[in-house]
Amino acid sequence: MKVSLITTLYNESNNILNFLKSYKNQTKYADEFIIVDGGSSDNTVSIIEEYGANNKNLNIKVIVDKTCSKKYIKGPIAKGRNVAIENTKYDIIAVTDAGCILDKNWLKEIVKPFEDKNIDVVAGWYEANITNEFQQKFADILMPKLKDIDKDNFLPSSRSLAFKKDCWQKVGGYPTLTYTAEDTKFDLDLKDIGCKFYFAQKAFVYWDVPFDMQEARAKLFNYGYGDGQLKLRFKKSIIKILFILFPLHIILSNQKRKHFLLSYQLSVANSLGYIKGLLNPAKGEK
Repeated sequence: MKVSLITTLYNESNNILNFLKSYKNQTKYADEFIIVDGGSSDNTVSIIEEYGANNKNLNIKVIVDKTCSKKYIKGPIAKGRNVAIENTKYDIIAVTDAGCILDKNWLKEIVKPFEDKNIDVVAGWYEANITNEFQQKFADILMPKLKDIDKDNFLPSSRSLAFKKDCWQKVGGYPTLTYTAEDTKFDLDLKDIGCKFYFAQKAFVYWDVPFDMQEARAKLFNYGYGDGQLKLRFKKSIIKILFILFPLHIILSNQKRKHFLLSYQLSVANSLGYIKGLLNPAKGEK
């Protein structure tokens, strides 16, 4: 079973080596690793090229495409993934983000379910990478807990995902109309055409959650904005907006009540983003 691994990035020089080292530590390598850089202004590309030259067994190929940046397109992350996949050779596509640290068995576990020919999409898992007290609180409040999720309906993040290339082709690739929410819309598009999902909880990565309140507010606002532009989770989001006035969801949650002010501020940021997104709906071709 041949596998193509892809990721897209922009100005990741501060953490790209940690990401690459976590890939080097994998118990299984992809048959090719396509990285699309959106025209980084730092030395991200040179770091990757040097690492790839010193570790030829990792099969790393870097593609620099400046049109995969905010300067040229609304959805640079989505376009970067599409460009990467267009340049792959194989039928199984694994996807992750350069801001993650991969568990050593991640790739092995994310592709194993494809041994069942009926599986089209494998949803992986992700854990928070905690380095300070704020990140711990953020994870406690907002990160989904493995024991609580509905595995049959879980919509995976593209920081831990794999799928058959023909499924990506059938839905027209990742939607490039928004900066965020592109992976949620991609998941929903795959479900709409009847792709069979499998949840692989052992295929997990560590995600760098926001470092402080400023970063958290911005990230939650942007998430909400993308969801609003695409009108995703509409009913749930409207209820959340109403809860800004009556924050019962925080009061009734033991974990969120413990950090009430933080929970409330982040809920407000996300809801304001959603409202702004609704007022500025995504337009144009996918």
